[in-house]
Amino acid sequence: MRAAVLHGFGDLRMEDVPDPAPGPGEVVVDVTCVQPSVTECMMIAGEPVAQHGHLAAALARGPVRFGGHEFCGVVTAAGRVPAGSRVTVVETVVCGRCAACRRHRPDACASPGFVGFTRPGAFAERVVVPAANVVPVPDGVSDSAAAAIQPLAGAIHAHALAAVRPGESVLVVGAGVMGLLAVQVARHGNAGQILVAGRSRAKLDLAVRFGADLVLGAGDGVAERVADATEGVGVDVVIETAGGAPSVGLSGAGTLDLAVRCVRRGGRIVLVSVLPEGAPAPLARLRERSVSLLHPGSGAGAFTHALRLVARGDVDVESLVTHRLDGVDEIPEAIRITADKPAHGAINPAQVSIGGPAWHC
Repeated sequence: MRAAVLHGFGDLRMEDVPDPAPGPGEVVVDVTCVQPSVTECMMIAGEPVAQHGHLAAALARGPVRFGGHEFCGVVTAAGRVPAGSRVTVVETVVCGRCAACRRHRPDACASPGFVGFTRPGAFAERVVVPAANVVPVPDGVSDSAAAAIQPLAGAIHAHALAAVRPGESVLVVGAGVMGLLAVQVARHGNAGQILVAGRSRAKLDLAVRFGADLVLGAGDGVAERVADATEGVGVDVVIETAGGAPSVGLSGAGTLDLAVRCVRRGGRIVLVSVLPEGAPAPLARLRERSVSLLHPGSGAGAFTHALRLVARGDVDVESLVTHRLDGVDEIPEAIRITADKPAHGAINPAQVSIGGPAWHC
């Protein structure tokens, strides 16, 4: 089969590799639609973000199958999942053996793996995954929407972690795909005033369509406008989605500082973005203002709920998919587009249809 193989940072090649064989408790999934995440793009480029050390060590030993944790496919070699099932997959693979897993705390697993990061992912025609990580895709949800469901699951986790109460104000920093999904989740989650800060006027217009009450451009004096909108108190919750490496079109580490300046005393900040290792954090101000800094997790429950929201029409994912490519060998091009979405006018990562016309994706 064809698959992406990383030979070094910045050197991703499509190659012929052996078909994968499932082990105990695993299934084979034929990939129908896949999209690169911004984090994967940063890691392929060699940015020092989460899992960078693991990838660097692996590359020192030779080429690596890397990438592809946001995808949809069809089960072909079945175990506990019937063949022909249309599925997506939760990326975090827990060991099931450590003390945390035995105590039903998989979120605290001592040695988790990650589809596409520590084991081969879906930048390929087919992939082997644990049956326990498979999430069925309901009728009415396209392969494209299912491949894009992980960011929506992340937005759901962020909203739940912030424990947004009815009527509380929410500021979403960033109007990319994560920010726009966070707006939709906040609106359906009974938030009160929703504010969005972003750089793209077209994306801010989408934020209004999705339920934002006030949108602020980068030059609008965001902290001052937020203070005005909240009578000087600050927002109850900030969902930060824009930080990360500027090399892939993100906003560096300054978005966390902005979040601290906009949140009220005793408020909550959920850091959704993946900042580089060693990024500065205003810890003294967080402590002085009694602000909680939170990090969302993952899990099949949010995936299932996210798919249900899409099936009901409560959240619009597909209108955020602006670039679709056809054929497994287009994966490097999808990564190139996703690594610089502003230059290509992309919102969601570019998607690749595998095994069929792009409109099937």
